Amino acid sequence: MDKIDSESEMIHKQKDGGGNSFRFNLQELGGALGDIGTLLPIAVALILVNGLSATWVLVVAGLFYIGSGLYYRLPIPVQPLKALSAIAISTGLSASVLGASGLLMGAILLFLSLTNLIAVVVKLFPRVVIRGIQLGLGVILIRAGIERVLEKQPLSQGPLLFFERSQLHVGVLLAVAALVIFILFQFVIFRQKKVFPASLAVLAFGVTVGLVSNPINWLGETSSVAPVLALPSAADFWLAFTVMVIPQLPLTLGNAVVATSDVARTYFGDKAKRVSPRALTASKGIANIIAGLLGAMPMCHGSGGLTAHYRLGARTGAANLMIGGILLAIGVLFRWEALPILQLIPLSVLGVLLVIIGVYHALLISDLTAKTDLALVGTVGVVAIITGNLTIGFAAGILFYHLLKFLKRRGAKASVW
Repeated sequence: MDKIDSESEMIHKQKDGGGNSFRFNLQELGGALGDIGTLLPIAVALILVNGLSATWVLVVAGLFYIGSGLYYRLPIPVQPLKALSAIAISTGLSASVLGASGLLMGAILLFLSLTNLIAVVVKLFPRVVIRGIQLGLGVILIRAGIERVLEKQPLSQGPLLFFERSQLHVGVLLAVAALVIFILFQFVIFRQKKVFPASLAVLAFGVTVGLVSNPINWLGETSSVAPVLALPSAADFWLAFTVMVIPQLPLTLGNAVVATSDVARTYFGDKAKRVSPRALTASKGIANIIAGLLGAMPMCHGSGGLTAHYRLGARTGAANLMIGGILLAIGVLFRWEALPILQLIPLSVLGVLLVIIGVYHALLISDLTAKTDLALVGTVGVVAIITGNLTIGFAAGILFYHLLKFLKRRGAKASVW
């Protein structure tokens, strides 16, 4: 971890003539794939449960990744809108309602950017509260990773069936193996010169296990559907706004706009000048309008995803071009038969990556030293962890923040008298 921090400082000091170069190497590729633990499971669920087209999900996500890489020139992530997706999956809402939610989110975000009202919104998010959101998100990622490790792993054949019949939890065995591989490649084998990124080693292990346990049936039937374009109805828009957009919007503004901009400055310094709240709001607005029109997955950026890309090796926009190109190629070449590819890596292996990313993300609070700041961050984190909702955690943090300010002012007045 110290080495990563020293690498970060070295990168901050490099001068590149005002723009970041695009580096196409294994380190960038390892970082590019660092956030698939968040992207793939939600995308697969939206395809299977809500009837989204795998083609449009992959194509639009790939284009969003590529566009973000070309504009920001940094590994800015592309993720599903998590709260919105969770509601859609749990309630089985139709693809048409999801399309309406994408159009509404896109229109609202684009309006905030074009009018620059996002500058007013940003002032509602003090940095210490943002650190609390980052702590809460880190722990939520850790918990989500552990849950995926403990889930029943779908196996159709291979030697792992022996452990399943022996009543041993295959997910835990795979997770332990994946964690050992990550530690070996990250801190032991290539400690002096990292030739092969740890994230790629873990994913290669996961793909191997997937191919052995669940071989891809290239010609078999899949649960995905062919792309069908259809505009949502008025009822779809109303349902999407009341059920999905309202719960999602505060989380998007807090984590995917303000926190992402803050994390980008933390990792990249002056090179993150393009990653402003206004630019992030605009890019997400455009992407979601396109996603809504095409019936794709509603998407955003995210501070946790940025940590995933950065901590696992990505340093330039080339990471976005690589992961975007991969998603685009799978979506175009395999079309609606792409679903088996998305399901190839075992959930427990993706869960290990989520745990690692969650730890790194929670450590962003290490720059805080004041006791009141730590207490506030702890409040946001604890509420978010208990409720599983970052929006509620943010609200608790804002209340605590203003309460502390009020008590401080009252104490100052009392001391004067």
